[in-house]
Amino acid sequence: MNSDFIKQRNRFKSATMKRIDVSEESYNHVTNLLATIAKPFHVRKGEYLQRAGVPATQVHWLASGVARSGFFNRDGVEMTLRFYREGESATTLTDLISGESGQPAVQFLIAETPIHGFTLDWKQASDLRAQNEVMQSYHLNIAMAGLQSLAQRAYSNGETSAQERLAAFREEYPGLEARISQRAIASYLGITPQYMSRLRREAEAGLENPADDQPEAREA
Repeated sequence: MNSDFIKQRNRFKSATMKRIDVSEESYNHVTNLLATIAKPFHVRKGEYLQRAGVPATQVHWLASGVARSGFFNRDGVEMTLRFYREGESATTLTDLISGESGQPAVQFLIAETPIHGFTLDWKQASDLRAQNEVMQSYHLNIAMAGLQSLAQRAYSNGETSAQERLAAFREEYPGLEARISQRAIASYLGITPQYMSRLRREAEAGLENPADDQPEAREA
């Protein structure tokens, strides 16, 4: 039983219960189960938690720090899909499922800041879930919350201007902009770092008419 894992999980109990809509009893129950397989890990900024092209076998629960997930498109350009913060599991579920049969991960997970957290072996966690109805229900709620997040991301991508996409990013990830690189945010928004700088300058200057989202601004 990893007591530090339980201690760290308790720091995020209220926020997680609200985010995925589970009871305190359920949260505690799942935390105690996962504590039996949790192992601490530390990575520095820029280090990979998961590499594309290598089978994914671990869930990374973050006690501190920020991780970013993404993939490389056919032109080799890095595309950012989402960010993970304290109290969340940095996980690409489809890659974990593919990893069960030894297939390589499509997405990568990289540390945007120094990270302290705990790894949970996917196979061991799956075995625990198969034997426990409370854990099954808990992870179903996580899956539903994940689908809602994907839907919101799809809506944000549909915004016609980079300014609107930046506003959506700030709403979804409050306070994150000051913690991570401008390059990472630009990748998430589908614009160049240079255009990101322009948007920030306009916002700071309080311009009423932000620059048009030119086609070249959407380049990664």
